[in-house]
Amino acid sequence: MPPEATLSGTAPESNRSDTLISSGVVVRGAILVGFALLLVLSWTRNINWDEFYFLSRVHDNLAGRLETPMQNFHVHAFVWLAHVPGNEIMQIFVARLCMTGFFAWTAWSIHRIATQLADRRTADIAVLAFLTSGFALAHGTSFRADPIAAACLMGALSIMMTGRMSLWQIIAVAILSALALLVTIKAALYLPAFLGALVWRSDRIAVAGRIVLAGLIALPITAGLFALHVAALPAPPEASALDNTSAAASKTLVQSGFFPRSETALLWVLLSLGPITLAAIGILRAGNLRRGIMLVSFALPLLASVIFYRNAFPYFFPYIVPPLMVVVAFGAIRVGYGSLLTGAIVLSLVSGVWQGMKALGENAELQRATIAEVHRLFPEPVHYIDHNAMISTFPRELFFMSSWGIEGYHDVGEPVMAAYLEMHAPPLLLTNRWALHQAMTASEITDLPYALLPEDQAVLRASYVHYSGTIWLAGLEMTLESETTTRALPIPGRYRLESPVALIIDGRRVSEGDIIEGSGAVTISGPVGTDVRLIWHTDAVQDEGALPNGWLYAGFWRL
Repeated sequence: MPPEATLSGTAPESNRSDTLISSGVVVRGAILVGFALLLVLSWTRNINWDEFYFLSRVHDNLAGRLETPMQNFHVHAFVWLAHVPGNEIMQIFVARLCMTGFFAWTAWSIHRIATQLADRRTADIAVLAFLTSGFALAHGTSFRADPIAAACLMGALSIMMTGRMSLWQIIAVAILSALALLVTIKAALYLPAFLGALVWRSDRIAVAGRIVLAGLIALPITAGLFALHVAALPAPPEASALDNTSAAASKTLVQSGFFPRSETALLWVLLSLGPITLAAIGILRAGNLRRGIMLVSFALPLLASVIFYRNAFPYFFPYIVPPLMVVVAFGAIRVGYGSLLTGAIVLSLVSGVWQGMKALGENAELQRATIAEVHRLFPEPVHYIDHNAMISTFPRELFFMSSWGIEGYHDVGEPVMAAYLEMHAPPLLLTNRWALHQAMTASEITDLPYALLPEDQAVLRASYVHYSGTIWLAGLEMTLESETTTRALPIPGRYRLESPVALIIDGRRVSEGDIIEGSGAVTISGPVGTDVRLIWHTDAVQDEGALPNGWLYAGFWRL
C-alpha cells in the first residue's frame, strides 16, 4: 500500500451523539435495505422505453435482423434471455436482476478503492452515497448498457488503483476496458478517471508502466472483438463504425452547447447534497498535489458530462458518478466522525428514502396488460409500428423514435410509413410515444418539430383504427357519403365489419361481425350516413375494453 493511502490520525475523534448514525451498523444496514429495494424495484418499476429497445436488439440478432454494430455488442451476452418463460416483461425483469449484479460490482469496486484511500468505514459511506445519490434507485439497475459499462470500468479502475498490475491484472484491465467501450462508446467519458489512476500510481514507475501497457493492449482487443461482432451481422452496415462514432460524438458533445441538461443536473445536485459536500471537502483538503490531481480526475467524468454531454438524462448519472464516490470516501475521512459527517449521512439517507418511495410509486401494470393483450391477439410475431420496439420479440424495422431519432428523421425529411406498410404490411400500431399518439389523435395533421412528417401522419390515420388503450389495428372507418363508395384496404388480410346495418361489400352482403378478406380497393354500398368500420380480424376474441387509456411510460424525469 502506498504510504499516502493511509490517513490515520488525520480525523478528529467522533462525538458520542454522532456515533450511532455514522456507525458501521447503520450504514451497512442502510446499504442492505437499499439493495433489497433494488430487487423489489426490478419487478415493480415502470420500464423505460430504451430498456425495451435494448432487449429488441437481442431478438433482432437472433432473428438475423440486426444490421447496426454500434452500441449492440451486448446481444452476444444476453442470447439466453430469449429462453426465459413469459413475454418481454419477464425477460426484462430477469435482465434487471443481472443489472443489479453489475450495480453491486460497481459498488464493490468503489469500496475497494475507497478502502485504500481512506478506511473501511468511510468506504461503506461511499457505497451508501452511491446507492442514495440522485436517480440511482430509479435507474441504476435498468436494462441498458450503462450498468454493464460502469461495472467494467470501475472494476478496471479498482485493479489499477489497488493492484500490483501483475500479468493477469494487466490482462483483466485490458479486457474490462475493451468490453466497456464495446458496450457503449460513452465509456470514453471515464478517461479522466483512468488518467487520475495513472497519476496516483506514478510513484511506482513499474506499476504505472504496466497500466499504460494495459491500455495499449485494450486497443487491439477492442478492435478484434468489434471485427468479430461486425462479421457476425447478417448484412454489412451501411456506414462505417468511424462515421457512426464521429456522428454520435458531434451530436452528443458538440452540437448541444453548454449545460444541455441543466435542469436534470440541478435535480441531481439537490438529491445528492451529502455526497457532494464530502467530495468537495475531499478535493479541497487533498493534502498534496498528486492526490489532488487524482481526486479532481475522479470528479471530472461527472463535471465534464454535465457541462457538455447532451444525453445526461437521469438514467446517465448512476453510470457516471461512481468515480466521484471514491472522492466522497476521502472527504469523509478528512472531516472525521463528527457532526458534519453525520449530517452528510443523514442527507443521503433522507434522499434515498424519498427516492425509494417515489420509485415504488411507479408501476408497470399498464405495460404488463398492454403487452399481454398484444400477445393474446397475435400469438405469432407480426410486423408492427411503435416508438421503441416495445414488443421486442416481434420484427420492427423502423427507426428508434427517441428525440435524437426524430431529429434525424426530420433532418432527412423523407416520409417512411407508406413504404413500410407496403413492404411489411404491419397489422399492429402502438401509440406508445407522443409522436405516434399525436399522429392518431390530434384534431388535425400538423407540422411540429417532434411530430411525424405530415405525410406519415396521413398514412397512419388512413390505415389504422383504435382498438384499446394504445393498441391500434389495421383498418378503416368512414361515414358513407353516397350509396356506393370505394376505399382501399390498408394492407391485405382479413377484416371484421362493424356497422349498424348490413352492407354490400364487393357484391356480397355483409353484416355486423362478418369477416371479409381482400387486398387493394373494396366497394361498399349502403344507406347514406351509415358509420362503417373495418378492423383487422384476429383469431383471438377482441375486447375493446381490455385496456384503459393512459401513458405507458413514467419518463426518465419522474423523480
